[in-house]
Amino acid sequence: MWGLIASLVGGGFKDWLQGRQKLEQIREEAKVARVANGIPGWSDEFLVLVWSYPFIAQFMPGIRESALQGLTAAAELPGWYIGGFMSISFAVFGINKLFQWKKK
Repeated sequence: MWGLIASLVGGGFKDWLQGRQKLEQIREEAKVARVANGIPGWSDEFLVLVWSYPFIAQFMPGIRESALQGLTAAAELPGWYIGGFMSISFAVFGINKLFQWKKK
């Protein structure tokens, strides 16, 4: 009788453990798929705002001067910083969108 009870309890635990492992595997696969489909979060929206701000600010009298000062200051940034910013921007906009376009 104890053998029967142990096999029932052990079998239930084994099934529960297998189900939990399968759920973890599905979660990991979903996480990989999300990352493969693009950078998660607000990165696209943030970069659109950063890139659009100087252009939009030219049409707003109260902030036009500060936008021009910001662009003048950006011209003095080191080349490695500008290159890094451009690389990140191209990675978010260019490469990701190119891969999505080619999949279609």
